[in-house]
Order: sequence, then structure tokens, then C-alpha cells
Amino acid sequence: MSSPVLQKTSSLIVDSIAKQGYAVIEQFLSREAIQALAKQAKDLQSTGEMHQATTGIAKIETLSIRGDFIRWIEATQASDAEQVYLAAMSDLQLAINQAFFLGLFELESHFAIYPAGAGYQKHLDQFIGKEERKVSCILYLNDHWKSESGGQLRMYLDKKDESNFIDINPQGGTLVVFLSSDFLHEVLPAKSERISVTGWFRTRGTSV
Repeated sequence: MSSPVLQKTSSLIVDSIAKQGYAVIEQFLSREAIQALAKQAKDLQSTGEMHQATTGIAKIETLSIRGDFIRWIEATQASDAEQVYLAAMSDLQLAINQAFFLGLFELESHFAIYPAGAGYQKHLDQFIGKEERKVSCILYLNDHWKSESGGQLRMYLDKKDESNFIDINPQGGTLVVFLSSDFLHEVLPAKSERISVTGWFRTRGTSV
């Protein structure tokens, strides 16, 4: 059973997705939970368990396209901090399924650390011919982030008009949720290290 706070938050997210296809929610998790996740990401980095992210189905390492280092979250081996995150996301998955009948059945997610100066060029979260990723979710773990540090998520609200976009600060505790097929987006380079958990709610792939 989810807490009343998470139930209210999930309802706000669902309402926002219904109206505009995306939602931006501050303080999705407690500050303590965010700090615990951030510490785990940094610990993974210090022990060499983060690896250079790749792009596309071919999994090509291209620093000119994206410069983050990632480590996937495994539910069966989740730490206490990861379990808090996964429980909240499970409640959100249920709420989205009940509202939109998307048939979401799992969450895949990873920690992401962008070193200073790194970014991720404009892209969609769905590969051509692969539509299992339905809803993208980004939870920021950066403490006391300042706008002048850069690193914003730039979301394009119209695929045909690059001047129509919003920039979202990667402030710790902020959760961004959007329909994976509908929004081109990019990560602007930051002056400081930038930490997040990025995930996708998925449907089952169709077998041939």
C-alpha cells in the first residue's frame, strides 16, 4: 500500500501526462532518500562499477553524442536506497496503467553520472522499430543545483519546431516523466558533475 503522499503525487503525474504528455514533480522522494541514492551512485563510481554509456541498438560508445557513465539497477539485488526508489516507481507504474491502459509491466533503470562538460545530444528514447519503452522517468540526485551550472534537460514540445522547448533544472528530488515516443530531448553540458536515475516503463516485446 503506497503512502497518501505518493498516491497524491502519482495522481498529479497522471493528470499532467493526460493534459500535456509530460510531468515535472519536485520532491518526489524525501531528501534523505535522494541523498542515499546519490551516495550510492558516487560509491559505484569510486569503485569503478560505472561504465561509459552507449547509444542505439548497436551499443556504440560515442562521447560526442553522450558522455555519461551508467550502472543498471537490478531489482533482485537492490540496496535499501534502490528499494525505496523502486517501490515509489512501482506505485507510479500502477497509477499510469490504471489511467492509460498502457500495459506497462516492468521498469528498467540505471544510475547516470555526467562529468563536468558532458551532455547528451537530442534524441528520442525509442529506437526505430522498438516501441517497448513507453514512459521515460528521470529522477535527479544533485544537491543544491544552481541554474548557472547548466546541465538542464531540454525537452522539445514540438518535433517540428526546435524553438518550442522547456529547460528543466536537474535539482535533487525532481522527477520528470514523459511519453517516450513523443518528446525529443537532450542534456545540456554542465559545469559540475550531474547525477540522476534514468528509467523507462516498458511493455512486453512482441515475439516474431
